[in-house]
Amino acid sequence: MALDTRKTPDMHWRVLGQGPRAALALHCNLGHSGAFRGIGAALDDLLTIEAPDMPGHGRSAEYVPGTLTGQTMLDAILARLDGPVDVIGHSYGGLLGLQLAIERPDLVRSLSLFEPVMMLAAKAAAPEAVAKNDAHMGQVFALNDAGDPEAAVRMFVEEWGNGTSWEALPEETRATFTRQVPFVVASQQDVLEDIGTIMPRLGEIAVPVVVMDGAESPAIMKPVCDGVAGAVQNGRRVTVAGAGHMGAITHADVLAAEVRRMVESTLD
Repeated sequence: MALDTRKTPDMHWRVLGQGPRAALALHCNLGHSGAFRGIGAALDDLLTIEAPDMPGHGRSAEYVPGTLTGQTMLDAILARLDGPVDVIGHSYGGLLGLQLAIERPDLVRSLSLFEPVMMLAAKAAAPEAVAKNDAHMGQVFALNDAGDPEAAVRMFVEEWGNGTSWEALPEETRATFTRQVPFVVASQQDVLEDIGTIMPRLGEIAVPVVVMDGAESPAIMKPVCDGVAGAVQNGRRVTVAGAGHMGAITHADVLAAEVRRMVESTLD
């Protein structure tokens, strides 16, 4: 598997694979581009995947407080792409993939998304789950506003991590997560409020979309994924047995198989 760590200004990009088909992979909050190593290795023959580190993540420059995370990422992606790609997105990266497909449909051939956090997609079917998630994130915001970003991110990770307790995480990882809190908090304008008006435009997405969730994920993700898949024109749903919200890493082989199925279905 080829590995490229070229940089564009302020944002680090990793290139995985050496297949004939161009792809874009977008990671989750608190993650980085290396999270796609497993998927990249499994699809090495099919895809060349370009994956950025979001601001403040991986090897990219620090997030600038006050900037819009979604628009910052969209601008960076558009500056990088020179043709259509198959998009692989996890969590917040999945939401960004939806935005890219709406804003620039000419650049997206397919979407393979694992738990895109378009929370408003669950509002009609599961308002109680949306309210519960809003309340949880409200506590995260309150801890951060009180000057305790470590407590804020701990609460976030305990809900959205891989099941590892905060105390069991390496000290360096805990410190890194704490530094990334400003980006996580800012990204919730997209996740909870949909400031990019993605939800009302999901029906514009005509490319094939597979929306995956983990059987062990927080309860809100099933109605979210059902809502996203039902709103796009050509959506398909998959639930990954045994996976939680970090299934893009823990079950990379299963996700890679779904991406392969998606990409091969669109080949001429």
